[in-house]
Amino acid sequence: MSPTLDHIIILLPYASLVNPPSWLTENFTITPGGKHGDGKTENKLICFRDGTYIELIAFIDDDPKKRQGHWWDKEFGIVDFSFAHSDGDATVHFSELEERLKSLDWGGGSIEVAYEEPQTGARMRPDEQEVKWQVTFPVVTTGYQRGELPFFTHDITPRPLRAPFSEESVTHPSSALGVKSLTNFIQVSKSSALARGYSAILGVSNLATEEDSQELGIFEVPGAKETEGGHKAKIYLKAPNNEPQLEQMERRGGSMLGDLILGVSAVSGASKYPKRIDVSDGGIGGVLLDLC
Repeated sequence: MSPTLDHIIILLPYASLVNPPSWLTENFTITPGGKHGDGKTENKLICFRDGTYIELIAFIDDDPKKRQGHWWDKEFGIVDFSFAHSDGDATVHFSELEERLKSLDWGGGSIEVAYEEPQTGARMRPDEQEVKWQVTFPVVTTGYQRGELPFFTHDITPRPLRAPFSEESVTHPSSALGVKSLTNFIQVSKSSALARGYSAILGVSNLATEEDSQELGIFEVPGAKETEGGHKAKIYLKAPNNEPQLEQMERRGGSMLGDLILGVSAVSGASKYPKRIDVSDGGIGGVLLDLC
């Protein structure tokens, strides 16, 4: 079974996690998260009806020592995203993923996509319940970086402990239902390898056509829960098309996650969509609402 989109990670300043800016509080119901087991980061969640969620994460007190050597030691903004399997063992899924990637033809000087073995993570919720999981991260010593390739989350404790979906937590002032799309801006030189890699990672075909030189990959994936109309999210691999995107990619090491579009139900005033929402205090660049 193909994996489902699990969550998207937005790195914030610690002050913005403790007291979220208005673009977050006016659009979303924010669910308490907790502190991670390494004592370096803390999070809060925005849960959606499609079973996905946004993880708002920050380094505690913005301590540079906590950032040092951490895989999310990046500029503030969208830094990573995760998929999940609804059943099965993390080790088994890793073996199957490894087999699919090794079966690909990586000729032509392409950098091979590979993943590390699963490792265990944990955090403590405010109610003192411990949440445990395993994560499977991409190999980043060969020329790729975190966020350029997704990672996988495999629950050890029940998923509702990690992401407490309830009618209250998934009801938002903005009427957001879930993730409509996320764009990964990549270097054209890596596009062929990443497009092949994503197809193998997700077990789905690349829907991009040769006619569109900017959309290098389009991959359609479901959330963990069925929603009205069978909503699925799209992951885009795109080439940058303007100078600000190129500058941001250069600052971020050569790639950039952006244009996170959240689907909303059909409501009055449909002409106002798509609408960017992170343009007031504390905006991180590229979070939008659009009709499903």
